[in-house]
Amino acid sequence: MGNAADRAGQTLAGRYQLVRLIGRGAMAEVYRAFDQATQMEVAIKILRQSVRNDPEAVARFEREAQAQGMIRHRNVAALFGSGVTDLSEPFLVVELLRGKSLRTVLKTEGRVSARRVASYCWQALQGLATVHALGILHRDLKPANLMLEPSPGPFERVIVIDFGFAALEGGSKLTQQGHVVGSLTYMAPERLRGEPGDVRSDLYAIGVILCELVTGRPPFEGDDDFELVNLHLTAPPPPLRELHPAAAAEVTPALEAVYRKALAKQAADRFASATAMAAALEEAAKTLKA
Repeated sequence: MGNAADRAGQTLAGRYQLVRLIGRGAMAEVYRAFDQATQMEVAIKILRQSVRNDPEAVARFEREAQAQGMIRHRNVAALFGSGVTDLSEPFLVVELLRGKSLRTVLKTEGRVSARRVASYCWQALQGLATVHALGILHRDLKPANLMLEPSPGPFERVIVIDFGFAALEGGSKLTQQGHVVGSLTYMAPERLRGEPGDVRSDLYAIGVILCELVTGRPPFEGDDDFELVNLHLTAPPPPLRELHPAAAAEVTPALEAVYRKALAKQAADRFASATAMAAALEEAAKTLKA
């Protein structure tokens, strides 16, 4: 195998025929592929040669396989298998997603109606409930890691992806104690203090995403990382209705209450579980205009 541009047409593990490169990141290249054994189209995520000798990158990749391989839920990307290329590069076989991320939606639309946001966040919480029940924390929830797939219902299907930063209860830590992993914009105060966090840390991230989708901006924005961290630690979340004129017309007190509870500074003051937050969001959705 040569460089990434030359892989199309090659077959991995005697069954996965690489069709074309569809994505490339700092850690991995993703190919559209055909599984000759199941006659299904899949996505193949291959760890890049440039990080193959990086212990942390390899550990993240292995952690993703371990976490995602345990989960079976319509709102979580499915992992079908894993293997190693002829060049000793680990690869994952995952569900082929044809839609777009919520990050792309924000870039193209600016913001999303409150009813759509309620559906998207409710679906993400359904997936998280299963993830959390298996003792897994995602730890890097953000719009880029929530995909939308076509669905026969009124709204697209939401799929949670990218478990590279996931933490398994009782498992070894990928990073040294006190080292923060994930995206600061969506990170709960306890994790910014270097604490491990729990399921309520993921719920905080969903609250941030809810705000960004409804208003087009996250609740906290700083000129630098220090200011952003300080806002998460000390500043009350700004009211949704004050962040965007359209949000003022759409957001109800019930939706505002869900958002504010999710962004409570103390984890004990947030929803106790993804299921509890989903139930509150479902009730809030009944107050939103069609």
